[in-house]
Amino acid sequence: MDHFQDVIKGAKQLLKNMPDPIYIVNLDDEIIWVNDAFHFLFGNSNSKFAGFMEKKVPINNANDETIAFSVQLKENTSVQSVEKYRIIAENTLDTIVLMDSDAIVQYVSPSIKSLVGYDVEEYERMDAFHIIHPDDQDRVRVLHSEVFRSRQPVNMEYRLIHSQGHTVHIEARVKPVLDDKGQVKYAVAVARDVTERKQKEHLLENILDNVNAGVMSTDKDFSRMTFCSDSIGKMFGFSIQEITASPILLHTHMHPEDDAALMHEVKHQLDLGIPVVKTFRLLHGEETKWIKMTIHPYLDYIGAIERFDGILMDVTEKKLSELALEESEQRYKSLFENNLDGVFSIDLNGFYFVNANRSFERITGTQFDKLNDRCFMGLIMDEDHASVYEALFHVIQQQESRDIECRISKSAYGEKIVSITFVPIFLSDQLNGVHGIVKDITQRKREERELIQSEERYKVLQQSINRFSNDLANVMKVSVLESRLIDEVKSVLNIDDVSIEEVPWGQEQSIMSMGSIWIKIGEKQQPVYLRICMDKSMLKIEEEWLETAVHYVTILYDNLHLIEDLMRRLEEMVAKNETPKWMLRLLFNLSEKERSSLSSDLHDSVLQDLIIWYRKLESLRSTAAFAEVTQFELKQIEEGLLDAIHQIRITCNELRPPFLLKMGLVESLKSLFSYTRMFSNYEIEFSAEQMGYALTEEQILGIYRIVQELLNNATKHSRANKVTMALTTEDGLIHFSYLDDGIGMDVSALEASFQSMGIAGIEKRVLSLEGDVELKSAPGQGFHVRISLPITIKVKGERYGNLIG
Repeated sequence: MDHFQDVIKGAKQLLKNMPDPIYIVNLDDEIIWVNDAFHFLFGNSNSKFAGFMEKKVPINNANDETIAFSVQLKENTSVQSVEKYRIIAENTLDTIVLMDSDAIVQYVSPSIKSLVGYDVEEYERMDAFHIIHPDDQDRVRVLHSEVFRSRQPVNMEYRLIHSQGHTVHIEARVKPVLDDKGQVKYAVAVARDVTERKQKEHLLENILDNVNAGVMSTDKDFSRMTFCSDSIGKMFGFSIQEITASPILLHTHMHPEDDAALMHEVKHQLDLGIPVVKTFRLLHGEETKWIKMTIHPYLDYIGAIERFDGILMDVTEKKLSELALEESEQRYKSLFENNLDGVFSIDLNGFYFVNANRSFERITGTQFDKLNDRCFMGLIMDEDHASVYEALFHVIQQQESRDIECRISKSAYGEKIVSITFVPIFLSDQLNGVHGIVKDITQRKREERELIQSEERYKVLQQSINRFSNDLANVMKVSVLESRLIDEVKSVLNIDDVSIEEVPWGQEQSIMSMGSIWIKIGEKQQPVYLRICMDKSMLKIEEEWLETAVHYVTILYDNLHLIEDLMRRLEEMVAKNETPKWMLRLLFNLSEKERSSLSSDLHDSVLQDLIIWYRKLESLRSTAAFAEVTQFELKQIEEGLLDAIHQIRITCNELRPPFLLKMGLVESLKSLFSYTRMFSNYEIEFSAEQMGYALTEEQILGIYRIVQELLNNATKHSRANKVTMALTTEDGLIHFSYLDDGIGMDVSALEASFQSMGIAGIEKRVLSLEGDVELKSAPGQGFHVRISLPITIKVKGERYGNLIG
């Protein structure tokens, strides 16, 4: 029997791919097997062979015994056979199209009408590509040519344009029809409408996009994708065509560690038929994505792996949240365990310990492993129980933090005073327990007691500090300051051996004796120390007094030394006729203060008085009767007062422009230009870009004064018709430019006139702001000024710049 099966099996393998329909019958004439061509034409039926001629061939075994027959069906060219094929073609739901090598339709089944809306008569003799979607035509033409070239069937998907204008998605299999010489004569396409399936796939893709997920299905060797959603391509950064053709591309963006795991243990599990859930990392430049992959092996009816189906979800946000939570937990744990303060937690039912850190053990003297099932109140001295209970109940009822000071009982180090901050613990918005933060304040409390016990001494020292600080206000020399400090230390500490010592650099250890106190108070050429030699220890408050006194001296010491050095350098600069930049800034600042003070005085006194007298005169003239001459004279006085009031207001505005700092530089300049236009005979054009930096008061005032001076020069000297100004910032610099079309001047020849025109003042003001100024002019070519100022002014090489702030 086994030998019989082997012979039949060999016959099947030989006949399976024959182009003619063939079947095998047993000796009882029962069909036991059919080949692919038979199945394609007749399905499972065995009663419709009328259109074919049968050729029966025996199948013999090794003993030359007939054990079965193979029957080959040859097509009968009779009208009946042709009619049979036509019936099959015209009643199938799929559309059958017969095309020649030029894609001209030779035959089409009637189902073409339901597919694309064309009648058979319309479609036959038509170019088959005429109704293919323009975007798919080139691709389908290539595949059509491939059928004729390779003589192999091709599967394809493309879109057709329905006669009513909408798009129909098609799935087709195109097979070559060979002539007697083995050449492709026609191509037969069997097409079906898959529009509904495509719509469902599109709907599925939208759903997957909304949940950041993708679906794929591969063969058992991961060599070819049988399905891949668009969201997979977006996730990995490849096109669907690339992934479908080569699934291995998905590994190129995976983190190397995760890729190794997928290629080894994960692949091993899948090969065993075990589903896998794995999270891996994708690398996109500097960005990292986390992808959760779930893959299920699909087994056929005998249990062999046929394919793998998987879903991939982008879980980056979830993963980042988990990592952030883990980091937060680690940070909290580190803060809890390594906090120098004692930290503990207690429950609400009996105030039993839940947790505590090592600092709590050190502060309280209670061993960490003996806190379980122990009540917190057992650590507190009985006398302090009431206040601690009150604080705890306040935290529970009011659900807010509370501080308290109390004493720890039975401490091995004697009495220990602690400060405890109770903090409510919430879980899901419900009070779950209480945190405690413990600080050891025993030493501080002892010091407080010492201060209370030495109140009289404290008063004496405080009076000394007050007297000493007042005396220092009148000290102007370093030598006087040193002498005053020595006298005060001797007087207050009641000792005689006090001196000021200069210690060479690097020799402190060898010179400073162990029996003396050395406190650094400043530097000259070498560090300067206050040396105190005493045979008893100072009290805490005496140490604080000395620290305060030395602090006052230290503040003054370097400044007095700098002042003396400054005076010496100023004398040298005056002798050399040099003016440092910081000095220019100081002078300009003093000038602005004087301007502001004068403006305020004029506005608040003289101007107000003039307004009062003007109103009195106006009221008198309107209510009393005067002779015509007197009335005229009063009118003249009234107008004179108005002119004086107006002139004083203009003067105040020029001395200190109102709201200059509040309005900012640009708006203040626009206001100045509006006022200038009323009294000038030239046009003003101004442009300013958005300032990306906050200017200092010195810079705003400096640029404003420079513009005032340039406008003053334009009015008095330039005879210009147009003045153009611009304000910009670039590379940390403020750039201001001025250009007029006036008569110009010879810059080299008119240096003396610069003084009268204020050019020297402009140059010095720019110099004080650490800027650069460039002047260009020639007779008949106007006047051009370009100024560059640094956004941040640094006094380079000027040691005393901080003295003018």
